[in-house]
Amino acid sequence: MHEQDIMLPPDPARVMEGLRDTGYDFNTAVADIVDNSIAANAKNIDLLLEMDPEGDVFVYIADDGCGMNFDELKNAMKYGSAERNDKASLGKFGLGLKTASTAFCRCLSVISIGNDHTPRKVQWDLDYIASTGAWNLRQPPITDDEIEYLQETCGDGTGTLVVWEKIDRLLNDCKTKTAAKNALKKAEQALKFHLSMVYQRFLDQNDSRAANVAIRLNGQKIEPWDPFCLSEENTTVLYTDELEIEMPGETEIPILNIKAVLIPRRDEFSSREAGEAARVSNDMQGFYIYREQRLIHSGDWMGMFSKEPHGTLLRVELSFDHKLDNAFHVDIKKSRILLNEEIFSYIKDQVMPAPRRAADERYRKGTKKKVEEATKTAHDASNRNIEEKAKTVENSKIEVVNESTGEVQITNSNGTFRHRISIHHADKPGQYRVIPVDGIENGVLWAPTIAEGKHAVEINMGHPYYQKVYYPVLQQNVLVTGMDALLWALAEAEMSTFNAETKEQFEDMRFIVSKCLRKLVADLPDPELSDEE
Repeated sequence: MHEQDIMLPPDPARVMEGLRDTGYDFNTAVADIVDNSIAANAKNIDLLLEMDPEGDVFVYIADDGCGMNFDELKNAMKYGSAERNDKASLGKFGLGLKTASTAFCRCLSVISIGNDHTPRKVQWDLDYIASTGAWNLRQPPITDDEIEYLQETCGDGTGTLVVWEKIDRLLNDCKTKTAAKNALKKAEQALKFHLSMVYQRFLDQNDSRAANVAIRLNGQKIEPWDPFCLSEENTTVLYTDELEIEMPGETEIPILNIKAVLIPRRDEFSSREAGEAARVSNDMQGFYIYREQRLIHSGDWMGMFSKEPHGTLLRVELSFDHKLDNAFHVDIKKSRILLNEEIFSYIKDQVMPAPRRAADERYRKGTKKKVEEATKTAHDASNRNIEEKAKTVENSKIEVVNESTGEVQITNSNGTFRHRISIHHADKPGQYRVIPVDGIENGVLWAPTIAEGKHAVEINMGHPYYQKVYYPVLQQNVLVTGMDALLWALAEAEMSTFNAETKEQFEDMRFIVSKCLRKLVADLPDPELSDEE
């Protein structure tokens, strides 16, 4: 008995509907179509995102690339189209045009003018596929609007127009037409930035790493956005490397380019506009990964580290060509990657420690500057309040023995003892009960001190508790006065019960409490340090 192959074609409607849920968001879906235009050597790409009077949304994407003849057009519309001859092409799996488009629309049309200068149109209509139960690629007539829009981009030459109609997954949560219009405007703004970021190296006429392309969205030219702010004087390149990675089947050893960049704090940019354009925020830190000069992943640490405010200023470029696709496990959407274990470990252990320290230092320097500015008058009310009440609660006497060494004599109910503490002089009148300082030995939050001969407490502005708990409420006198009173009382209690045997116990207590507080506030948000503050 002979074996026979069984032809078992998939149900077209089920396949097409299933592939609508491959995980595209609107920006990555549109970018996948733009990739095809760039792969076709387009120099101009025009996108139109609009809503008609009936409230229906449509998308046009036109280019002046090489265009397609009829066989090429049919291949482009085939699920799993033939592999491109150019391995470096931005198109990779032969699925993007279809899956990206139908993720948001139920009707995808492609109109193309190839070398024979004959415009042709083919169309996947999911509703038509469902009604016929077959892989029926339609050939509807080209509309006047379609040919006009395409020729505005390609003139009398070659080019392609992709049209999305029956868009049902973009504004489906909007209850009114006004809400839909507002949502569409937001989608347009988000798409504009996404294109400026993803195709930065193509859009920048002075960047020789990629072919120059002009992209316009609703008639507005997209300008390149450089995540690394390399034109800014205060940008610091912390690390560069060309890492050779051996790949099976490759005769040449592919190169992974690595560059760690520390961007300026917002107040260090050349202008306010430049600082705003740089999008200095927690969301934008992380790796920026480029395949064939096209950004495919950005804004996180790929599980290597968690995002934290201290990394806000650090952005790291990883750039490679198609020969490293397998090492990075590039997905269909070209928007998610997974590093192989060897590369992951090398970058984490060998590349990142020094840049992360530098980013932390620059961030903390900026935080310190802002906190110091906000602190100038924040403790005035506390000083007045404690000064009024101090004499009624003090149970010790502190006399300076040697100001240069910080030696004092403490007299309390346990006797008289020598001790060393910091000694301050008031920076301004009345500041002699609560003394904010840049740091305290061993990183503790507070310590007893003496200022102008009065019992006082030092508070460490560099401690996370001060930055995350104090700073956000520095303008609220009652809260600040209450917290200051607590720390002053702890310092006074230490001096009132101090003796030679308990000295180390008090120091340990302050160290342990400060350490505990450091951990307890670790997950609290860092202060928002705006330029106005």
